[in-house]
Amino acid sequence: MFNSLSTFDVFTNLPIGITKLEGVDNRQFLQGQLTCNLDTLSETHSQLGAHCDAKGKVLAALRLVNIGTDILTLQTIENTESHLPQLAKYAVFSKVTITNNSLQYSCTGLAGKDIEQWLTNTFNISLISKDDAAVTSMGSIIKIDDNPLTPRYLVVSNEEQAKALAVSIGETKHQVQPNELWFALDCYRGVAKITPATQGEFVPQMLNLQMVDAISFKKGCYIGQETVARMHFRGLNKRAMFILRSSSLVACSVGDNVEKKIGENWRNAGTIVSVQQTNNETIACAILPSDFELSEILRIKDGSDIHFNVTKPDYYIE
Repeated sequence: MFNSLSTFDVFTNLPIGITKLEGVDNRQFLQGQLTCNLDTLSETHSQLGAHCDAKGKVLAALRLVNIGTDILTLQTIENTESHLPQLAKYAVFSKVTITNNSLQYSCTGLAGKDIEQWLTNTFNISLISKDDAAVTSMGSIIKIDDNPLTPRYLVVSNEEQAKALAVSIGETKHQVQPNELWFALDCYRGVAKITPATQGEFVPQMLNLQMVDAISFKKGCYIGQETVARMHFRGLNKRAMFILRSSSLVACSVGDNVEKKIGENWRNAGTIVSVQQTNNETIACAILPSDFELSEILRIKDGSDIHFNVTKPDYYIE
């Protein structure tokens, strides 16, 4: 998967859903809805979080971006439309307008060791740590992956900014990559995602969101907070998200069950929550028992003879 990467890779028009929240109450409104602490969100810091239902099950895994007085929430494009009314129904008593702005903004992915120097030369900025952000003339830029081998940045731009960004990138020695590779890297890094097939199925801890600062256990109440807090303080959660990888193309989809081998038999082990195929490889994320042994044999529940190698995300905390 990494063989095709260069030191300056570009992923254009990434299909990412964007919801825009405008109005004086947008921050306060989200504070009472999401698992994260909105006090940490600023134009220089992007924030991960989740929106849950009253039972503490995740309806959307989000990245928040602060641009001026507006807040953008980013998630899987296929989940955006069905999630929006679930978020908006709580806004009746707040001065906030919530709209699907997926067509008004474009998302460009940047990856490689030369990106940081380009940021310095172009904008005189440096994004050192994961979730560092900056609002520039070409859009809001967020460092979403600080892995030294493949650092990644996401640029969220309006139409005019996107044109300027394309001109600036065109002046560099870069390589355009397929968007499938970007989302494969998301899987490889253990990025939590929710789609309509998995809405309302998992508590945030099953998606490892407590490991990436997407849950605050000190903020006030929010939708589903009682369940999320109880799972944390009583140690009730027994599942976590793992990375599955195969050097073959495996026919599987979000929501499919995976099973592990026990003796001569197979037993259900968990659920696929994201999957991508690229360069004749299959990489996925799955919810498995948190004590899952990485040496165990795992396959899609269809009788397939193709097995997955299972690893933990780099950020994994026991």
